Amino acid sequence: MKKIAFLLPDFQEGGMPKVASNIMSGLNSDYIQYLILLDGESEVRYVHNSEILPVCPKGQSKLQKIKVFLKRIKIVKQLKKKHNFDVVVSFGVAANIVNIVSKCNDSTICTEHNVKSIENKTWGFFGKVYDVLIKLLYSKPNHLVAISNVMKEDFIQNYNIKGNIDVIYNPHKVNEIIEHSNELLTNEEEELFRNKITLVNVGRLTYAKGHWHLIRALADLKKEIPNIQLLILGQGEMEGDLRKLTEDLKVQDSVHFLGFQSNPYKFIKQSDVFVMSSLYEGFPNVLIESLACETPIISTDCKSGPREIIDKEKNIHKKISEYEIHDYGILTPKFDGKVTLNNSDLTENEKQLKLAILELMQDKELYDKIKSNCRSKSFEYDVQNMVKKYEKIFD
Repeated sequence: MKKIAFLLPDFQEGGMPKVASNIMSGLNSDYIQYLILLDGESEVRYVHNSEILPVCPKGQSKLQKIKVFLKRIKIVKQLKKKHNFDVVVSFGVAANIVNIVSKCNDSTICTEHNVKSIENKTWGFFGKVYDVLIKLLYSKPNHLVAISNVMKEDFIQNYNIKGNIDVIYNPHKVNEIIEHSNELLTNEEEELFRNKITLVNVGRLTYAKGHWHLIRALADLKKEIPNIQLLILGQGEMEGDLRKLTEDLKVQDSVHFLGFQSNPYKFIKQSDVFVMSSLYEGFPNVLIESLACETPIISTDCKSGPREIIDKEKNIHKKISEYEIHDYGILTPKFDGKVTLNNSDLTENEKQLKLAILELMQDKELYDKIKSNCRSKSFEYDVQNMVKKYEKIFD
């Protein structure tokens, strides 16, 4: 039996814990599993079948965070010596650096879940520190896993990473998603969808998700489709600004903020279109979940992931100025990142998002064609297919 430890900042809501949970549940019985959580006080929300090894609480000030970071390296190194792990696989830059620096006799696997040259710019001082550490350390693990080809290129071109970089898309429990999507709605939830054309978005209410673009496009769409509405599932620091924007645009009755939902899939399945307005992504799990729910997708052509999912040719270097129709959904030009929280005229790329939604809603043949392709595409990312690739690296 091999001992394998999964090292994460926490196991709360978010993409990385979900991916780790899916890998853990999909591994064969040859592994004894452990879960090392850097934030030793964080709540555990995802399924796992492992012994939990907490490290220490996180710091608040810059100085505290640096002290805690160094303390975490020391504690993780002690855990590695005590348990003699065969493999330690880490998720995200903070956990990856701890994993690399604390290496003992374990095989070190680091996984990254966002395009670092973009994401680190949003993190201020610590983003600059991480840029330096990535250049210094990311060639050292036994394997570095990127979850998209764009991310792999980013490591090579912007960080001069040498060594083993594997591309493994995020694993998904497709049958489980389908089962949850068929859960019955409450009477109140049913009423929400009655006589409405529904757009849905699932994601944290943060800058990276670009929700204001979607709300502004929705307000303009209502001139042509009066019964259209938008459901937003998620929480985050921009919620207040986004709610005020709906009021300023007079669409507060057509944009519903539903917060965190333990089962988002039943809302996705009942919606007409899943629309993703992100400025950047790592690999957007929610697009695979939408495919499994048989809900057609419209997504910005942002870095990284959407094109690799929607475009059969996976032409990751292509740039577009108009929306583009594919077998598995529609791609629209990426946004420039400017936050616009007012009723000014739509930007050209917001107009393209609006036109893409209009076309999909008005062309039934196109809509049915894309819808019919969704589910079979989602099974390409099923946990059984992806975990085999991880097991090959672990072995």
